[in-house]
Amino acid sequence: MTQHREPLRPVLTAAFLIAWLGVPAIHAAPSFRSDRNYPNLGLKIRVLGNSEPEPLPQFKTYTYTFTRGEESFKRDLFDPFELWYATQHAGQWRDEDGNVLILGRPTHQLPVIDTQMKHVARDDFDKAFAEPANVFDPASAEALAAWVKAFAACTPKTPEPLRTGFNLAGAVFFPAEESATLVYAFRVKARKPNGVSAPSDWFCAVIKIADGTLKSKVRKDFETQFLANVAPAPQTGAGAATGVQPKALTVSPASVKTPSAAIPDHPGRTAARKSIANMKDWWFAETPEYIFLSDIRSAAGKALVKELQATMPVLRAAFTKLIPPFETATDVSVVRIYETRDAYKQYVGKEHEWSAGLWSPMRRELVILSQGKDRNQTLDIIRHEGFHQYLFYACAMIENATWFNEGHACFFEAAEVDKKGRVEIPENERVEHLLRNFDAVVRLLPKLLQTAHSGFYSGSDEQRSLNYTAAWALVYYLRKGVPPEGPDRYAAILDTYLKTLAQTKDAEAATTEAFKNVNMTQFQKDFTDFWKRGRNAARRYDPFAGKKTTD
Repeated sequence: MTQHREPLRPVLTAAFLIAWLGVPAIHAAPSFRSDRNYPNLGLKIRVLGNSEPEPLPQFKTYTYTFTRGEESFKRDLFDPFELWYATQHAGQWRDEDGNVLILGRPTHQLPVIDTQMKHVARDDFDKAFAEPANVFDPASAEALAAWVKAFAACTPKTPEPLRTGFNLAGAVFFPAEESATLVYAFRVKARKPNGVSAPSDWFCAVIKIADGTLKSKVRKDFETQFLANVAPAPQTGAGAATGVQPKALTVSPASVKTPSAAIPDHPGRTAARKSIANMKDWWFAETPEYIFLSDIRSAAGKALVKELQATMPVLRAAFTKLIPPFETATDVSVVRIYETRDAYKQYVGKEHEWSAGLWSPMRRELVILSQGKDRNQTLDIIRHEGFHQYLFYACAMIENATWFNEGHACFFEAAEVDKKGRVEIPENERVEHLLRNFDAVVRLLPKLLQTAHSGFYSGSDEQRSLNYTAAWALVYYLRKGVPPEGPDRYAAILDTYLKTLAQTKDAEAATTEAFKNVNMTQFQKDFTDFWKRGRNAARRYDPFAGKKTTD
């Protein structure tokens, strides 16, 4: 994972002074004052004031290893609640004080799956979900109460019917035992073209209060500001045209020849699209291999994503040449790009809020923070993390040695794709760090090969930087230094590693086998000679074609 930290700077703000002096900070209570159309939902509603829409994270994937005799195989299983929740979730907004409004749309009850395991196969969930008994009955108060209890993850008490007014066909308040949670269900009077009105689907609004505002005040404001003004969305005219709808980046780069009809369907791709379906300013762009989601508003940012549409499939093919996949089946690669650090931090959580990009195997999602005008930095991060994403699928979810994984991610982060679709790998900017710390890197090599994931990322920033540089320099030497001018005895290291990993599913064993016949003292000497005496032949060597370039 690429790491980018900024030094902490002491800043004394007015808010800090107020808190320090013991005076309670002033928060604006949650409000609902801005009308917005959502044609996908058939609603005009007032979302949470001063809020930003939040995408629902990709559902987690739990990879299990099963054994049958001497054979072992991996299988992806899922939390059935997460799969169900994603189908019922319709939108989510968070304001500056952390208050959240969640909108749900009941279509199916949470299915009960007959299994002794906590997690289930996707096919088993889909089968249970489609059972007629799980279809939501809008006429049943018991069905609505059961759905609300599951969706809101709360303990609702006896529901209280509310006055409906002109636009509502029904409204119910569900008192919740939780002190900072409000739950409502409502349906509007939807107008048909012939002028006849009929009740819409039920919707559920869950308000999570985070700023300490009294529950009674938020209830009053929600009912007078939100429920009193919710209405069916206009179906025609300018009002409908200004609604929030899923948006595709329709103008693809000229080098992308695949028509939209050729984009393969996949549950992960469907979930990614749905996660931004009712989100203002969010849009997506696709290739058969990738789906890119972003809230970047600038033309330059959208041009960058168009470039990614053109170059990432080419780069993926380059990954494949050096590291052929163990199995032919692959998943769609989801890439989510944020424009602002605050939104990125909220999405990735406190554990990773310092980062600028990360690949989450459990979420099956690559999440990137745009570096704004520093386009090259953003591309470096995407190429780096994009390799992690590829390697996870290519190696059938088998964990790789960190030196191999991070070394190749750094190797590819400097990749360049020319107009003819050729990939070149120049020396990384890390070379300057390498040469400044060369003796330390050489001493580190034997330990690096045995360093596990946790050890690679622990310690000081300086040590982590040295680990990254050493891993990159090692892989660059093996990929570009050894073939044209290095000793033949090192030529099989990488292929042996991959072959052994596929057989043993053990990264440590694969590393041991790859370096079994290597005299490490001599290896360090040869490594030193390569980096010290000049690398012209390596610079001209094309690792994808297996020969030196002529231009």
